[in-house]
Amino acid sequence: MPLQALLFVHDPEALRVARQVLDSANILCQVGTNSAQAIEFVKTRRFDALVVDCDDMQGGKDVLQQLRSSPSSKRAMAFAIINGGTTVREAFDLGANFVLDKPLTVDRVTRTLRAAQGLMKREQRRYFRNTIETEAAVSLPDGKELRCRILNLSEGGMAVKLPMQLETATPLRVRFFLPGGLRIEAKAETTWHKQNEGVGVRFLHMDSKMQRDLEQWLSHRFEAQNATHINATTRSR
Repeated sequence: MPLQALLFVHDPEALRVARQVLDSANILCQVGTNSAQAIEFVKTRRFDALVVDCDDMQGGKDVLQQLRSSPSSKRAMAFAIINGGTTVREAFDLGANFVLDKPLTVDRVTRTLRAAQGLMKREQRRYFRNTIETEAAVSLPDGKELRCRILNLSEGGMAVKLPMQLETATPLRVRFFLPGGLRIEAKAETTWHKQNEGVGVRFLHMDSKMQRDLEQWLSHRFEAQNATHINATTRSR
């Protein structure tokens, strides 16, 4: 699954450099044309990075601030471009992780991106939803146990298909086996319920070894899928 970035930059040269570096790193780019659109993007979509021109793009600072309150993209790496109107300290206070002065250069942006990519990939793995064909046992507060089908799985939780509807924040205990025989057991709670889409389950506590087993298993699956995408992208060029 490729990393995704939102660019809120109008300066043609800065946009060219940013897109060249991101494309070389196999990061998909979405460009916001105005602050209202960019804010809507960060509120409703998930991005791994935001590149925003704070000084030469009207509303740039607003977009940067809104990122940190976004439910889906608040952990994205934010690259603030400044041009004399915003200080480095101000950019960090607005929520930037990295600050770039104009004029941008390919070498400088590449070095900055390399410093951030490990964190971006780690965060993406954390949210990576892996489709898995297995069942889980779910224990309810009254002791009743249900069998369910896992629809997808991440480090923080999973979506399951249950034979009954549960209220949000219902405490659960879940047990299942990963392919290969690794047993996973966790205290959890429901977070959402959508008709025809199942029930969202968030893990609250898990044995440390099981947590490592889950993270390593998902990491291997993530890297394999990401490598497949990169190879396919490279062949298509």
